[in-house]
Amino acid sequence: MTHMVICKNCQHKFEGYFCNHCGQAANTHKLSLHHIWHDLQHSLFHFDNGIFYTIKQLLTRPGFTIREFIEGKRVRHYKPFSLVVMLATIYGLLYHYFIKNLFEVAPISTQENIVSAYEKVIRWNLDHFAYAVLLLIVTTTIASYQVFKKQRYNVAEHLVLNTYYRSLELIIWLLLFPFLYILQRSGYESFRRFAHFFQLLDFALMYWCYAQFFNELSKIKAFGLTALTFLLMSVINMTLGYIAGLFTHGIG
Repeated sequence: MTHMVICKNCQHKFEGYFCNHCGQAANTHKLSLHHIWHDLQHSLFHFDNGIFYTIKQLLTRPGFTIREFIEGKRVRHYKPFSLVVMLATIYGLLYHYFIKNLFEVAPISTQENIVSAYEKVIRWNLDHFAYAVLLLIVTTTIASYQVFKKQRYNVAEHLVLNTYYRSLELIIWLLLFPFLYILQRSGYESFRRFAHFFQLLDFALMYWCYAQFFNELSKIKAFGLTALTFLLMSVINMTLGYIAGLFTHGIG
């Protein structure tokens, strides 16, 4: 027979293994290094849930696993915003300590063409990656919600979609970081070509996620809507960059 337990977190009386008011476990054992190590393994390194499980799913079936999370299959996944902040912080630290600032980013001027202006936005993103990712999540969400509005997902669900999508992008960037470290020795022109590669990679990852997530659409229609989302997102980013340039007389 179970007995009444007083929750040490919210003082609620309950029967069973978990408080039905706040969810805390009934058995709160004395902390030890053994229990801390067990919790660390369970929450971070367990291959059936946590960070590695979510990373594996994003690398193999991103759109499908994001839709499953949105539809309620969440217990095994690392939370999207915790994941993207952690990955962005790791990447930002690596970039700060291992990649030299090889170029100064001049203000975006009204005489520049769209490609040149977008290159400056990309270079700013590379130098301020952690902040840029959070901004990109917002601008991508605005774009995808407008373009895919007929698919009946709300703004919050698009936000989760694009947070996981940007997490996948960060995972790929971390895998490519050794290449970026080698590339820095080649100078400015190599970084400029790498900015174009970044655009192509960004679009490819977006299409991969969206084609699986919106799998009711044909591949051709998903490609077209993804291209439209990418274009709208780019316009929003360049507009924000241009406005920032007007107020600060430069980006960076």
